[in-house]
Amino acid sequence: MTYEQRKQERQALIDHLLAQDWNVFGTLKFVNGRTIGRNSANKLLRNYWNKIDRLMFGKAAERQNMRVPRWCFAHEGGDTENYHVHFALQAPIPDVDHMCCTLNAVWAQHHNQTAPLFKNWITPVIDRTAVASYLTREYWRLGSHTFLDAISWDDQKAVNVFKEYHHLKQANRLSRAASPLWLRQAQQALGDQKAAYEANADQFVMERG
Repeated sequence: MTYEQRKQERQALIDHLLAQDWNVFGTLKFVNGRTIGRNSANKLLRNYWNKIDRLMFGKAAERQNMRVPRWCFAHEGGDTENYHVHFALQAPIPDVDHMCCTLNAVWAQHHNQTAPLFKNWITPVIDRTAVASYLTREYWRLGSHTFLDAISWDDQKAVNVFKEYHHLKQANRLSRAASPLWLRQAQQALGDQKAAYEANADQFVMERG
């Protein structure tokens, strides 16, 4: 594939992302991205996203195939050995900050190989164009393999029925998703990440991979 072809494909992917609704940008890391291996990493990721779907939509996640709209991308870092995942996501609850904290807390508690709270990065989106560019930045090296179709959910119809799930059962599931201590620590991590972004916005501080 020529440079020009890859450039065109990447731009098409960026254009598609920008045409969707999403308001959270995230980075999910592992305790050791150099030893986790793609197969093990992707299994943990599938289980994690299934858990998030059930948390948001309860039994409808399986019965009605309700999923949180998300676009996930594999990155390997500058040395091509530090496997981690970036994502854009449409929060299914009105409180986007709370969604960010829940996502981080659930991932940090998910498995002994998933990274602790302060190693991940999950914040509300400020600059959609910058995020779309960042998500696809390893397209040059990985091509279409950078997009993790198996754990993404490119279906915007779900957004139209989010309000149907804003009820007591969902609130109870969210309250049980992580302990108050973990959520407080996730809130602290979110505050630190927001401050870091504001201090280094020109350099797009989310470049942590």
